[in-house]
Amino acid sequence: MKLIAYWRCLKCGECCRHLTGRRFGLALTPLEKRRLEVLAERRSITLDLRPLTWNGYRITLYQFAQQACPFLDKDNRCTIYRWRPLVCRMYPLHPYGVSDCTCLDRLQRRGFQVLFPPHLEAAGREYILKVTPQLKMAVERYSLNRGWEPNLPFTFRSTYGSITR
Repeated sequence: MKLIAYWRCLKCGECCRHLTGRRFGLALTPLEKRRLEVLAERRSITLDLRPLTWNGYRITLYQFAQQACPFLDKDNRCTIYRWRPLVCRMYPLHPYGVSDCTCLDRLQRRGFQVLFPPHLEAAGREYILKVTPQLKMAVERYSLNRGWEPNLPFTFRSTYGSITR
């Protein structure tokens, strides 16, 4: 019998310090990009966002190009929590591994089946509906290392294996 544990944020800030993977950063919609630009300007914060997907006539998604989130304060608190992007609202539920979650690592090392709060699952479903189709339909993707490249089949693998309910 597998032990069950509920995931909760430890507020360690580790996820906010790993916004980019080996080739790509966390995905943002154009509306989220604009919202983050306004928030950064009001706070005099430098924000480095790059295109992520191109559908042949316009950029459809953007990505963080910075390793650490510029909106994370010294006490590991998000200074834009109310306005944070979808990819942050669904954390640690990611279709691809980018960040590390201290709580999830601890629970899975101890053999727990991890359950997530309903608001995280809802955000994950929203991501699948809004962002995943943009990733799949793109003609090109922008690699942080190599620039624009053809959009080969995008595989979604979680850092943590399958996530069950």
